[in-house]
Amino acid sequence: MGRPVDYHHMQCSDFEEAISAHLDGEASTITPSDVEAHVARCASCRAFEAQAAVLNRVLRVRPAESVPDLSVAILASAPTTSRVWPRYVLLWVGMTQLVLAVPALAGDGRGASTHVARELGSWAIALAIGLLVVAWQPRRAAGLLPFALALTGATALTALLDVIAGHAPASGELLHIIDFAGVGALWFTARAPINARWRPAPRPRPQGLRTA
Repeated sequence: MGRPVDYHHMQCSDFEEAISAHLDGEASTITPSDVEAHVARCASCRAFEAQAAVLNRVLRVRPAESVPDLSVAILASAPTTSRVWPRYVLLWVGMTQLVLAVPALAGDGRGASTHVARELGSWAIALAIGLLVVAWQPRRAAGLLPFALALTGATALTALLDVIAGHAPASGELLHIIDFAGVGALWFTARAPINARWRPAPRPRPQGLRTA
């Protein structure tokens, strides 16, 4: 075993080295209790300990680096359930519209001329293809939404006027419910990108302190 340390013949420089070692988490031949006892009666070492503690904190703690807030982009791109089910509705409505447009393209216009029937069928196919594209690429929903709203709204209005005037049976116009289902699913799909686009820019986070 080594010889016991004689603290009575040690210089203040020895205690200063011990103070620095303890602050850095390093081992020292002088125990913390002996350092505390010496610092309690030595003003010079007490001042050195205070300065060393301040310097140690300055070196270990520094302002945190500025980090961009990506929470909006992450939440917008997250595949949540509320953004998935409208795509299945769009797929179903688009496929149904394609099937229903086939008779019109063949000239069956339910009382309309062949030319008018084919034009209406072409509009239905155009809308159906648009819905299918959005089901595949949801980011295009916002661009198709105004057209789909205008077309569906105008079609529903004219159908209502024809039913009131007795030009068409109400049962024959129930198929327009499918159009409203497609527009509703399109709106839900477009809602998240629209909110993200018009959301105000997030304020920069205040810089804090972090330990090295």
